[in-house]
Amino acid sequence: MHRIALYLMLSLTGCAQHVAQLPQEMTSTQQASVRLAAPQVPAQIFAAAAPVPQMQDLLALTPEQKQDFLSYFQHPRYANETPEYRLFSYMQNVLAVFQFSGSTSPAHEVMRSGSANCVSLALLTKALADVAGIDVRFRATYREPVIDVRGDLLLQATHVRSYLSSAVSADSINFRQLYIDYFRGPLSYQGDFLSEARFRATVYNNLAAEALLRGELDQAYALVQTSLQQDDQFVPAINLMAVLLRRQQQPELAQQWYQYGLAVAPQHLALLHNYQVLATQLGDQPLAQQLEQQLAMADSDDPFELYIQAVQAEQAGREALAISFYQRLQKKVPYLLQANQALVRHYLKNHQYQAARQLLEEALEYSYEPEKRSLLQHKLAVLRTM
Repeated sequence: MHRIALYLMLSLTGCAQHVAQLPQEMTSTQQASVRLAAPQVPAQIFAAAAPVPQMQDLLALTPEQKQDFLSYFQHPRYANETPEYRLFSYMQNVLAVFQFSGSTSPAHEVMRSGSANCVSLALLTKALADVAGIDVRFRATYREPVIDVRGDLLLQATHVRSYLSSAVSADSINFRQLYIDYFRGPLSYQGDFLSEARFRATVYNNLAAEALLRGELDQAYALVQTSLQQDDQFVPAINLMAVLLRRQQQPELAQQWYQYGLAVAPQHLALLHNYQVLATQLGDQPLAQQLEQQLAMADSDDPFELYIQAVQAEQAGREALAISFYQRLQKKVPYLLQANQALVRHYLKNHQYQAARQLLEEALEYSYEPEKRSLLQHKLAVLRTM
């Protein structure tokens, strides 16, 4: 595998000269009381881009789509159901013919095409909830931590799930929490509920990441700037801003954004890795060594970050360290194909056939995608003959 130089947090389903000391000794109380200011980016670095869509445009539905929903929502057959359940029921019909698509689309386009990613589905849920006067909350959850590697970008997935509550209070004996998601079952690694600002920041960061993948750097900048206007401490957007500045040959500004990101999230491994790559490219060995020490001391069980650590250790030839990360990953997310494949390779190399068979059998219990199940079953069949 080629060296991965940049890390890009992309919500799909699912993301350095002279150095000032990073303020990692700051206490949590101090961090809460001191509001950090994001670095300024001179206007001339990026050219004018196409207008950024307003959130109200992303949530807009056509009159026909609104009427279709309201005809269902207000039908007498649902008179005894809560508003939340009526929205949930309508969305189940939408999901019955739903197809996954990697792009982030406005609500009206999701309704028209019947395909989207999780953020787009959340936009449609929010649009319909607004029509019905229902509150909806969004939660970051994790399914397959790593989506793809494209060129020098490692694409990672934060899955967003929409939640509705069918009772006034969670203490109610009749409380039901309904969720809208094309993943039907429970998700093994739950994140936090998103504030309104954080959800908006996630939407615009998604659009920015997609623009970057298309090579539209100016448009990506306009979108990530909008993301940071919603939440200026949203680390994936901070990381993406630094990536864009590196692509524009602005290493000093990129360094400032990495430092800002690490002041917000001192142990964020993707930022530390990216900053270390930049320091190495600039020939700043003291900084690169400092960041390597911070990486070694960082403690995280986030599947994204564990995978980054494992890949980096494997590429550096530090097999024992890489295997330890892959083993931690396998315990945390046993369905992750990349970790399972790496561990099987390691076990076969060391003639540990029983360990390899056991790992594949466990992975099959958690695998639901036909292609991955077929691959695991094929490998298991080969191993059973050994």
